[in-house]
Amino acid sequence: MDRLPLTDIISIDEVCLDLDPHCRYALVIQDFYTGNPIDLLSTRRTNDTEPYFMAIPLEERARVRYLISDMYNPYINWVNRYFPNAVSVVDSFHVIQWITHKIDNHIRALIKHFKARDREAYITNGGIIDEHTYIPVSGEVYLLQKYRWLILANNSSITYHTDLRMDSHLHCMMNTYDYENCLFMIDPDLKELRDLKELYVQFNTRNAGKPMDARIELDELIGKYLHCNQVMFRDFANLLIRNHDYIINSFVMVEKHGPGKIYSSRLSNGPIESLNRKAKDLKRLGRGYRNFEHFRTRFLYATRDNPVINAVTDYNPVSYFDMEN
Repeated sequence: MDRLPLTDIISIDEVCLDLDPHCRYALVIQDFYTGNPIDLLSTRRTNDTEPYFMAIPLEERARVRYLISDMYNPYINWVNRYFPNAVSVVDSFHVIQWITHKIDNHIRALIKHFKARDREAYITNGGIIDEHTYIPVSGEVYLLQKYRWLILANNSSITYHTDLRMDSHLHCMMNTYDYENCLFMIDPDLKELRDLKELYVQFNTRNAGKPMDARIELDELIGKYLHCNQVMFRDFANLLIRNHDYIINSFVMVEKHGPGKIYSSRLSNGPIESLNRKAKDLKRLGRGYRNFEHFRTRFLYATRDNPVINAVTDYNPVSYFDMEN
């Protein structure tokens, strides 16, 4: 199957297929308007992507205005190498995912600390550790494992329940606010980390379609992060500085044509994430593939709206009569 023509907005992302040593991370190229995959490459390595893109006529590559990707630097630099009239767009989801991952690592470190404390207390009290030993889960570990989502989720997506329910582990009546307060008592930094994260989430939501306003507010947010007490958010501020213009580009809105309607959509890699899931599903349903080209054809045929398979001109079927003679 041939690749589709490049449009003025394309999305790129890698998907882990691990078909063979050469094809671990395949590269998906998508038309942002239709959601159809333009092509699937076996790898994202430069020695494969460079000849691929350079083989596309310059006139076609020059039509690309926006290249949407995550914060992987080689993707961002492709606008200088292959697409002379394009600008890079860093997907907002990956920016939020970066800081959420850092906060999650902080929570994991707390869990590890309290588990080590519980293990040490068990030994101090005369307990013997072997492969059959069960150390009861402490309240801190229980709360951090089961209710960490109260810190990691966006506030707007949390439904707070005020009615009290019996918690069988803590042996008391609790509601959502109680669990939240208990987490903040375990580590007061959790409240500040969540509040700082929410500042960026709210900024990201309210400035859709307003890149000029977003530029001003992002500068203010960077200043606030640079002077906060949390090291991870000072690192986050440096990340925002390095990707400043690419992040601002993600607030641009464009018109897309859906089934019987025209609607505005923000530049995002959201559509390509669903394609990545389909690629993994196809690999699982096929019980694995040993040939990348077979997988590429299967993927493009299954995910394009109107797939066209090239004719095989040198195919000459042999009839049973011919075989007999």
